Amino acid sequence: MKNRKNFNIYIFIASFFYIGFFPYAPGTAGSAAAFLLYITFLRFLNPYYYIASCLIIFVSGIYFSAEAEKISGIKDPPFVVIDEAFGYLATMSVVLWMRFSPLQSVLYGLCGLALFRFFDISKPFPIGYIDKNVSGGLGIMLDDAAAAVFSLIILRFITILNFK
Repeated sequence: MKNRKNFNIYIFIASFFYIGFFPYAPGTAGSAAAFLLYITFLRFLNPYYYIASCLIIFVSGIYFSAEAEKISGIKDPPFVVIDEAFGYLATMSVVLWMRFSPLQSVLYGLCGLALFRFFDISKPFPIGYIDKNVSGGLGIMLDDAAAAVFSLIILRFITILNFK
């Protein structure tokens, strides 16, 4: 932002470094940014640090998204995409201990992105239930965590089928 007075750390973090203000499909933009982070994490973090990073993003996402809700006065504001970033990174945790070529890592990463976005947008039970009935920062983060669980289970099956 041009004016330093307008900078707000809660909005900055909750919007995943302002990616949530992308004019078209901000949730998908946040997930796509997390894809780039996933590729970087694969190169530089061992699986335990990756999981620790996901937990830190989840816990901080609860706090920062709740604050962004208060500041904006909007329930689950569309610019809050830290939940999408976390959900995608959590989805990809299922393949951390598998050794893939760089091309396979990208292909499985894109597959995980498509799966996560499908479940995050369609919100089948219990994701939709969580989205409607759990409020605040926890609700914002928890429905994406549930979408990540659905996505990572299917992604794991896909990886198993491709290795047979």
